[in-house]
Amino acid sequence: MNEVLPDQQREFLLRLSTATPRVMVTPALVAINLGVFAIMAALGVSALGGRADEYLRFGANFAPLTTGGEWWRLVTCTFVHFGIFHLAFNLWALWDSGWITERLFGNAWFGAIYFFAGVAGSCASMLWNQQVVSAGASGAIFGVYGALLAYMTVQRGSIPPESLNRLRISTSTFVVYSLFYGFAQSGIDNAAHVGGLAGGFAMGLILARPLDASARRTGIARRVLLAALLAAIALPGAALLTPDTSRVYRQAIELQKEIELFSTEEGRLLAAFRSLVEQTRSGKLGNAKALKQLRADMLPAWNAAVARLARIELDPKAPAHPDYELLLRYAQARRDTMVVIADYMETGNPALERRVGELQHAADDALKLYRERQKK
Repeated sequence: MNEVLPDQQREFLLRLSTATPRVMVTPALVAINLGVFAIMAALGVSALGGRADEYLRFGANFAPLTTGGEWWRLVTCTFVHFGIFHLAFNLWALWDSGWITERLFGNAWFGAIYFFAGVAGSCASMLWNQQVVSAGASGAIFGVYGALLAYMTVQRGSIPPESLNRLRISTSTFVVYSLFYGFAQSGIDNAAHVGGLAGGFAMGLILARPLDASARRTGIARRVLLAALLAAIALPGAALLTPDTSRVYRQAIELQKEIELFSTEEGRLLAAFRSLVEQTRSGKLGNAKALKQLRADMLPAWNAAVARLARIELDPKAPAHPDYELLLRYAQARRDTMVVIADYMETGNPALERRVGELQHAADDALKLYRERQKK
C-alpha cells in the first residue's frame, strides 16, 4: 500500500511554493470582480439582482450585440454578476481552485488559462443561446477546474498519490455536481460552463509542466506556439459559427420604437374620434362638418400611421415578425373602419354600416391575438 507520509506532503507543498513563490493572479481576479460588483451597486444596480439592460450596460454578453461588433463583451461579461449570491459562489469556487492551479501552472500561464477559458465559455454561451443575456466568471472558473484536471492527467507524477486522489475527488465532484445542477435548473448558463471547462482542459494539456525548475524551463516556445494556435483557431471559429443576429435585434428595437409611436398616435386619433361623435350627437357639430373633419384631418393621420408601420423592414424569421403582422393587421382594420364610417356618413348606405361592424370585429380579433402573444 502506497501511503503518503506527512514528509511527502510537506515536500509537495514546498515544491509548489518554489515553483510559484506567490499566488498573485487569483486574489487579483477576486479583487477585480468585487470591485466591479461594488461599482455596479454604487451606480444603482440591485445587489440581489437587476435588469437585463443594466447588465448589458456594464458589459454582459448578448449575441446580437456581441456579433454586431461589440466583441469586448466576451471578456467583460466574465466580471459581471447577477447579484451577490452569484458573485459569492463564483468567488468561493475561484479561490478554492485558483491557489493550487496557479501554483501548478505559474502566474502567467494561469492568467492565460483563466482568460482563454472565460472567452471560450462566452463563445459557447453565445453560440448556444443567441437571445439570452449571460454574465459571470463561472465559465473561466470551470476552465480553472478543467486545467487542474488536465494537470492531474498528464503530470500526475508531480503530485503525491494521496494528494492526487483528494484533488481528483474534490475537482470531479465539483464539476459533475455543478453541471448536473445546471442542467436540472433553469436560468443557468451551462453552455458557458461546458465551453469554459473544455477550453481550460485543452489549454491545461498544452501548458502543464513538471514542478522541477529545470523541467519548467524547457519547451516554452513550443507551449506558447500551441497555446496561441489553440486560441487562434478555437475562439474565432466559435465566433464564426455563431449566427449574426445583430440585424434582427436592431430591427426588433426599431419595431418597438415604432409600436410606441403608433400607440401614442392611435390614442390621440381615437380620442379625437370619440370627441367628434359626442359633438355630433349633442348637436354641437353638424354631420357635414363632422364628415369634413374626419376626411380632412383624421383619415390622413390614420393613413400616415399605417404607412409608417408598413414601411418597417423586419426579417420574416425574426421572433417578433408574427407580432408585427398582427399589429399591422389591427392598424389597417382600424384605418379601414374610419374610411367606411366616413362613407356611411356621406351616403347612409346600410351595407356600409354592416361593413363597419365587420372591420371592428377584425380589428378586435387582431388586437386580442397580439396581446395574448405579448403575455407569453
